[in-house]
Amino acid sequence: MSHRLPSLSALRAFEAAARLGSFKQAADELSVTPTAISHQIKSLENQLKIKLFVRSARMIELTESGRIIAPTLSHTFHDIRQAINIARSHSNIITLSTTPSFAALFLVPRLVDFYQLFPQYSVQLHTSTKTVDLRENRNIDLSIRYGGKKENGLAFIPLLDETFGVYGSPELIKINPDFSDIQLIETRWQQDILSEVSWERWMQTAGISNSNDEESNVIFFDEELHMLQAAIAAKGIALASSILVKDYLERGLLQPVMPAVQLTGQHYEALFLEINEDNQKIRDFLNWLKGISNRS
Repeated sequence: MSHRLPSLSALRAFEAAARLGSFKQAADELSVTPTAISHQIKSLENQLKIKLFVRSARMIELTESGRIIAPTLSHTFHDIRQAINIARSHSNIITLSTTPSFAALFLVPRLVDFYQLFPQYSVQLHTSTKTVDLRENRNIDLSIRYGGKKENGLAFIPLLDETFGVYGSPELIKINPDFSDIQLIETRWQQDILSEVSWERWMQTAGISNSNDEESNVIFFDEELHMLQAAIAAKGIALASSILVKDYLERGLLQPVMPAVQLTGQHYEALFLEINEDNQKIRDFLNWLKGISNRS
């Protein structure tokens, strides 16, 4: 009799399918296709020389052999996850994924406050406009993104609600109080959920007639950070996030144009793996995040 253990991926596929009672749900949890799950389990059955599932057109059912193996595997994988989480919780590094603009304009200016409260931790920022799959990249502890559809295995907490208004440097607004014949600046949004945020929509909300010349007067930047830097340099007025512009307003580098006119944006939320809910460093960071979000 061979004492060689089956592949870990095949055992994971079987454990997920047995626990969830579905190849499709197992595929969703493991971020593979149902066909891949089926092949893994078939390979496992061939290696063990036992049948693990009775398959029918609409359902799967564990065989007696499958019912013997499944609970032990579930406990084993749970113990492995717990051991990894405990080991990672002893690390003092918190790895966070977010967008470059949110990191630079909101998070980084406030991190000194976090370090003063929790000097034992170090925060590593991974910035990208592309979202990170926390289930695949276990090196990332949590992610701050716009609200979207919820994925299996992920938990979230809401942080900040956002609106969009128009802002410019005080000196530029002083010499152009009606902002006629002035450069308009906007971000080229990476996400469809912000497709309604535009100069055209803002002008409609403000009751300002929008000519074709005004539409052609818009300059786009790929990053909100770059757009706001152009506005601070008095190169134009920017349609910008109320969250990301907040520090510039407090420092007097920008001021609002028609502050009552705001477009509805989205909300930021922190995402993390459900199995990390008891991770102390993540809990400490999330509690701090919720605190500064309530004050913003």
